[in-house]
Amino acid sequence: MNHVFRSVFNSALQVFQAVSELTAGRGNNGQERGAAPLPQALTHPVFRYSAVTLALFSSGFSVAEEHGQIVLDDPKGNVQLILAPGDTVNHTGHGAAVLVSQVGNSFAGDNITIRADSTDSGDTPAVLARAGGVVFLSKSTVEGVGTGNNAHALYARDVGSSIAGTGVTLSTEGPNSHGAMAQAGGKIILNGGVITVTGASSSGLYAKDAKANITVKNVTISSAKGRGAYAGPGASIRLDHSTVTTQGDNEAAIYASGANALITLQDTDVSSAKGPAVIVQSGTVDITGGTLTAAGDVVRLTALYNGPSPTVTISDAKLITGGEFSYGLNLNTKNSRADIENVQILAQGPYGSGAWLPSVGTRLTANRFDIRAAYLGIDNRAGTVLLDEGVLTTEGRSGHALYVAALANNKASTTAKKVQIETQGAGAVGALSRFSGSSLALEDVNIKTYGTEAYGLYAVGKGASLTALNTTVTALGASSAGLFIGNSPTVNLNNVHLTTTGKQSHGIWSYATAEDTTNTLFLTKGSQVETQDGLGLFANGGNHAFFLEQSAITARTEGDEDQGLLLYAKSARITEQGEEKEIQTGTVLLDAKHSQLTGDILIDSGSANILLSNASLWVGAVNQREQGRVKLLALDNDSCWDVRNNSTLERLENDGTVTFLAPGGNGHFKTVAVNHYQGNGTLVLNTRLGDDNSPTDRLVIDGGKAEGKSKLRVINAGGSGDFTQRGIRLVETINGGTTNVDAFRLDAGSTGYRAGTATLAINGYDYSLVRGGNQGVPDDWYLTSAYTPPVTPPTVEPPVVTPPITEPPAIVPPPVAPPGEIIMPPVVPGVSNVSPESGAYIGNQLAGVRLFIHNLRDRVPVSTEGHLAADEQGLWIRSQGRHDKGMSLAEGRVNMKSDSTLLQLGGDVIHFPLSHNGAAHAGVMSGYGTVRTHSVSTLMLPGNDVSAQAKAKGKMSGYTVGLYATVYENDVTHHGGYADAWLQYGRYSNQIGSELGTVGYHSNVWSGSLEMGYAVTSFATGSALGGLVIEPNAQLVYSDYRASDAVLQGTRMRNNVDNTWFARAGLRLYPQNETGIRPFLETNWLHHDEKASVQMGSSVMRASPARNILEMKLGAAGNAGEKLQISGHVFGQAGHNGQQGYGGMLNARYRF
Repeated sequence: MNHVFRSVFNSALQVFQAVSELTAGRGNNGQERGAAPLPQALTHPVFRYSAVTLALFSSGFSVAEEHGQIVLDDPKGNVQLILAPGDTVNHTGHGAAVLVSQVGNSFAGDNITIRADSTDSGDTPAVLARAGGVVFLSKSTVEGVGTGNNAHALYARDVGSSIAGTGVTLSTEGPNSHGAMAQAGGKIILNGGVITVTGASSSGLYAKDAKANITVKNVTISSAKGRGAYAGPGASIRLDHSTVTTQGDNEAAIYASGANALITLQDTDVSSAKGPAVIVQSGTVDITGGTLTAAGDVVRLTALYNGPSPTVTISDAKLITGGEFSYGLNLNTKNSRADIENVQILAQGPYGSGAWLPSVGTRLTANRFDIRAAYLGIDNRAGTVLLDEGVLTTEGRSGHALYVAALANNKASTTAKKVQIETQGAGAVGALSRFSGSSLALEDVNIKTYGTEAYGLYAVGKGASLTALNTTVTALGASSAGLFIGNSPTVNLNNVHLTTTGKQSHGIWSYATAEDTTNTLFLTKGSQVETQDGLGLFANGGNHAFFLEQSAITARTEGDEDQGLLLYAKSARITEQGEEKEIQTGTVLLDAKHSQLTGDILIDSGSANILLSNASLWVGAVNQREQGRVKLLALDNDSCWDVRNNSTLERLENDGTVTFLAPGGNGHFKTVAVNHYQGNGTLVLNTRLGDDNSPTDRLVIDGGKAEGKSKLRVINAGGSGDFTQRGIRLVETINGGTTNVDAFRLDAGSTGYRAGTATLAINGYDYSLVRGGNQGVPDDWYLTSAYTPPVTPPTVEPPVVTPPITEPPAIVPPPVAPPGEIIMPPVVPGVSNVSPESGAYIGNQLAGVRLFIHNLRDRVPVSTEGHLAADEQGLWIRSQGRHDKGMSLAEGRVNMKSDSTLLQLGGDVIHFPLSHNGAAHAGVMSGYGTVRTHSVSTLMLPGNDVSAQAKAKGKMSGYTVGLYATVYENDVTHHGGYADAWLQYGRYSNQIGSELGTVGYHSNVWSGSLEMGYAVTSFATGSALGGLVIEPNAQLVYSDYRASDAVLQGTRMRNNVDNTWFARAGLRLYPQNETGIRPFLETNWLHHDEKASVQMGSSVMRASPARNILEMKLGAAGNAGEKLQISGHVFGQAGHNGQQGYGGMLNARYRF
């Protein structure tokens, strides 16, 4: 069976030896008398480390003893030594104070002290387990004192050897004397406790070589001149919830060196006062949790000569460095790799940077990180950086957040996704790619720069590339730029928003130091550039190509969008060998597809070509100064240029739309001057349509030619319409410029465009587009509102001169007749072209006034004696239809005709008799009517007396209500005198429609009438005409008509208040005493005092009504029973100016 030994001093050998407790003087069970029985766990051949075991160990001993060197090296491994709490082991000299060797041998102690003094020799470890020996210590103190080398507190060597400790305190003083050292497969496990080493090159933990392993938990490690933990090739160390502090110069707190060296930190805080926190030299370090603080680099990756590449993995940790020129991560060797997740890096010292990758093949992967640096955020010179979901902040001058600069023909690439970047310092860049081989890719990145002369994005050098997707860049400092491009990099921005808010801060600055250099930029798919006080695009020396697709640029000056510069081309100045040199700008290409651009273009150096396609829109003006030229501005059929100021360029190719913006409050109309114009697009010009002197936007052809077939869309800019003589010039030629005969025509989108005549209707005038106008410059294009037909001058006949009669023989020569008078061609007034809409409006006005005018016999037919003569009250209804034609306007050649229908009904509500069969009636009435007017204007068009008809339609419909009163001298026969009066109010809905569109408006009219008549039988009774009743009558009607304005394509039609008088005098003939059908004949003289007119702008169009009209009526009345009377008639009217009207009416009256 196994035995339990106590240490016994052998005086001959001068050492403690393990002696079996089954010796003389002991009981049969090998125990001291009175001692507690030994636990079964201690008799097991293998020592097991457990808390229970620790408690059992402690219970078996009661007396503290002091021991010398202990050596447990039984070859058979049958020795397990346990020291009692309070025991002390002291050893001075060579060798271990406690040596446990061979498998099966073990040493244990609880609350003991082991001290090894190496003053007089080296290689004096306090505890050494080798060749499979096992040591367990609890709450114990292990000291290596003295100045000797290799005086380790704990030393486990060889496979199977192990040292376990709980709550131990370890310390060493000598050089190369480690707190816990494992070698050649040895293992050390510590839970709780403190390790303090003060000697040079001494480490708190030291795992030397292959399979050596040290695991500590809840341990505090301090090293004054060495490292906190070191793992050599193949060795491994794990620290869990521990603290490591070092004070040595340039000493790393954590050091993993050699192939397969591994150090794992779990929730462990590491601090290096004078050096790096972690060095990974061809090994691996895994860090989870904790804070790492260093005076130098926090984590430095290096390699042994021909050694493997180092790797570090960090998660949920914080890295802090305050050292000058120090890095949070320094990947300073070929193919080194760092992977971090949820890590914060603070590089706060002067020129401190978050990460540095100077070597080929290095790789940094960071996810959910926070890097804050005084200088550079991530400095990549030859590696690969992959960033995802992080924050990157720099504070110092030229403190670039992402810096990619491939050196010595290396390649460096950085990819960032979902990263927030901020730079505070002057001259700092959010993301920078420079030199050939540098590649920077951004996705879902947000960049803000606050310093002056700072840049959101920066790409310089041929072969350098910068791509960005779904990224936002904001430059807030003065003299900054959202993007800087220099010397031929390739830049692709996809859905990138660049915004600059600082004074004189540009959106994109493209710079070249050689005239044969070309910078290329691709701005695509939702990208936007906005400046508050800077250029949108700055082309500075060399050649530049800006390709835009589905993007937008808006430039402002001091916040004013109207003053912003979209593109400015200027020469660059460089210093070369101490001399200043000017680099002229070469070719500038701005190729925009499905994009929106706002800002002017100014070219001081070089030549620019502007291409707008795929529904692109540019708002701005273009100017060329000094040596700069705009060679070409080309628009495809879907693109637009909104001209906001005078512009000058060499060639304009317009297959789209060029729109001159409205003049605004300053009344500034614009001119675009080109050498050559080519296109089949549209020019939109603002013109104050009036007379020849009307201000207008204008296209000027300077020395070249206008070709193609372009449309001119003329927008009226507050013009009221007027007569023109020569016309309003829209296209002007200078310096020998010419235009093709079919170069321009009016566009259907023009204000008041009338498709049937290709004219513009403005406030009653129609304008035509005429090349040469009326005796203007032959190649210029004018708008004319009057047509002057050609005039053939009369033939001048010389006067007939009769020679005087003379007496012979004197011969008197006849006098010389004076020459005939030279007669100049007469000035023939032009024919004004008046719009038909004016006729439709006036037609509605006439209808509103006239529709419900009626006389007494229209309401009450002549009574038939014995039937309806004595009725007290009754209802009546009448229906009328009529057609009128021949109406015209005083201006132009506008003719109108109308058709109207109405239905009116009423009834007596009051009837009271008067003396001698007289009676008075009063009642109410209401009606509905509709009128349709057709207006036709004959317009004279340019070209050999060509005319065309323009048409418009008017419609009026509505209701009327009123009161009437009638007094009869004889209410039985209706003979004798009568008087009738009525008052009506009408409310109408009106509509005007033509090629220009349709507009509605309302009108109302008040009308009042007074009528008097006298019915008498003038012929003798019994004579042929004895039964004929003659009824002369007269009527006077006053109407007050008012209507709201109607606006149709910019033309406002306004009613001048129409207060009119209508007078009628007539004679009615009908038989009396007829019980059947009674015919009647009526003739009337009608006089209208109407002033129907329409104000259109400043022009007033007036109707030319027939003031005097002859009317004839022929009808009949009859009874249909005792209570119902029916009548009807037809009528015809004729007046001067060819006006005619005809119609008919039916009337029914019912007595009750």
